Amino acid sequence: MHQSIDDQDPGIIVYLDEDEVLICEVLGRMRSINARTARVLDVKVGPQSGEEADVMAMKAEYAFAKLFNTFPDLGLTPRSGSADGVINGYAYDIKATHYKHGKLLATKKINNHVDMYVLAIVTEPNVVDFKGYLFKKDFIKESNLRDLGYGEGYCVDQCDLKKFKKIKQMTMKNDRNND
Repeated sequence: MHQSIDDQDPGIIVYLDEDEVLICEVLGRMRSINARTARVLDVKVGPQSGEEADVMAMKAEYAFAKLFNTFPDLGLTPRSGSADGVINGYAYDIKATHYKHGKLLATKKINNHVDMYVLAIVTEPNVVDFKGYLFKKDFIKESNLRDLGYGEGYCVDQCDLKKFKKIKQMTMKNDRNND
């Protein structure tokens, strides 16, 4: 059943402390500088600067790793088309935006290293709200192609994303089994 954004369940909110925000801002800016220096094509979707997008992405990646008690990728090596991390055997790619009603977006470039895509809303310097996720097979398909003014790409509304309840429960169960 399709629901309106105002009716949908809230996501999972992660708060970053001041030191975590600083780490993410520094690493995001360093990633941006390294990527532009290495001439990695900036394929962001939206009007924000590449540096702003990289800082927002680093906050989202860090917060997701914090949520699932994994270690974030803090590497600075320029990269294109890789996963942001792995959880429960699934390689994930975090897609971050600062728009409260933001959509899960991706360019038409197929990322063969990713199994699932995650939507993060970075609403304040220290708040990251994870709205949901989709597996690649449910996201990267012709019926999800749209043009929002920056060229055609994959686009899914928040209300059509899978919620994190099951994946969080699986992770917590796995953590308890590893004690």
